[in-house]
Amino acid sequence: MRSAVKRNPRLISLAMLLAATTIAPAEMRTWTLKSGATIEAEIVAFPSPDAVKVKRSDGKVYTLPSAYLAAEDRVYLETERAKQWKEVSVDKVLDTVGPYKKCAVSGKDVWGDILISRLPVQAETVLNNRQEQEAQIADVTSQIQDDSSVARDAHAAATVQGSRGYHRANRKQAKLATQDEASAKISLEKLKTDYAESVKKTKATITLLMKNTGLVSAELPVWECQVPPKRQ
Repeated sequence: MRSAVKRNPRLISLAMLLAATTIAPAEMRTWTLKSGATIEAEIVAFPSPDAVKVKRSDGKVYTLPSAYLAAEDRVYLETERAKQWKEVSVDKVLDTVGPYKKCAVSGKDVWGDILISRLPVQAETVLNNRQEQEAQIADVTSQIQDDSSVARDAHAAATVQGSRGYHRANRKQAKLATQDEASAKISLEKLKTDYAESVKKTKATITLLMKNTGLVSAELPVWECQVPPKRQ
């Protein structure tokens, strides 16, 4: 028996958004400053590469520069900071939304549509080329369907009553359409093979390390790509 409960698209979208923006809860711990002072708090964000935002049990939030922390806490901080980066596969660039790229992604920690900050140019180029290949495959597939339809109609027309010239013209049209269909099928197989090889070769380029910024724009979570350090 089918369930009488209807799915609410808005609730589904909200559930996906929450799943994409949820961050694992941090632990409450004692932070020690170089001065010897301590603070009991949990990590809530990393506002910059050299600072951490923490929240006490009473709800008060503080930003602690890494340089102010004791050596042991700086080591712990860098370990926790590294955990924020998740491996994500960018499957398709869908649109540009302000400074971000709206993308379809998949991964253990995030899936569906998100906004990406700092999407590498190389990854975007690969994805654009992939979409061009997909469009070519779709066009040739459509052409095969059209040629098949033309050949079928021409064959049918050649069997009905009509003049000898009419039958000859339809048989010729059916033959040409069949040849075009066969040629298009060969092209399609090559396009699919090239596409599969390209996907395999470029997988590493579109598999990126990202972190959830905690921001939401246009009802989508904003993730940031890790930018590799510049070579000296």
